[in-house]
Amino acid sequence: MDYKKIIENAKNDRMNEAIEAAAELLLQGDVSEIKMTDIADKCGIGVASLYRYFGTKGDIVTKAGCVLWGRIKALFDGVFESPYYLEKSGFERLKELMKVFRVLYLSHQDFLRFVDSFDRFVISEKISPEALKEYEASVMNFYPLFESAYRDGVKDGTTRPDVDFTQMYISVTHALMLMSEKFSRGKIFESDTGGEQELEFMVNMALEYIKA
Repeated sequence: MDYKKIIENAKNDRMNEAIEAAAELLLQGDVSEIKMTDIADKCGIGVASLYRYFGTKGDIVTKAGCVLWGRIKALFDGVFESPYYLEKSGFERLKELMKVFRVLYLSHQDFLRFVDSFDRFVISEKISPEALKEYEASVMNFYPLFESAYRDGVKDGTTRPDVDFTQMYISVTHALMLMSEKFSRGKIFESDTGGEQELEFMVNMALEYIKA
């Protein structure tokens, strides 16, 4: 019997349990306020073991953030693989993809609040870009779907060919996510028209820009 392998598997199981526990806590409160002891209590693993497995709070929080982004991506996987979606023109597929932001705002405001608090945590803790590579890859999981739709739109004549699509995607995504995060905290000013209406307005502006 390979006892070394058994021990390694047990360690991996405990690490995954800790990451899942951290992910649940991240949806409930501000990243900066969550302590390693909170994660330890949630998953039933000693604090010393957590530090031995992950090294820092930033490490486990980043891995838990990857899990949360993966869950969001998984919500849409079947939709964007269906004949209903794939038979559309490139531009119409982009319109379908843009609905992701509306779904996030209406049904996953706890996730939006996590994204906001994670960004602030990264800045305050000065976490390096190198340490965030896995998280960044999780954030960009949607990009290939958008790019594929855009490229097909260029081929079928429904999207403009003279667009720096990567720059546009990043700019529009940042704007929509920041708006969603803001309105997930609730209405502040009387002049605020509401998150759903403003998101729709911004999405339509982006689509009009890219449409052939």
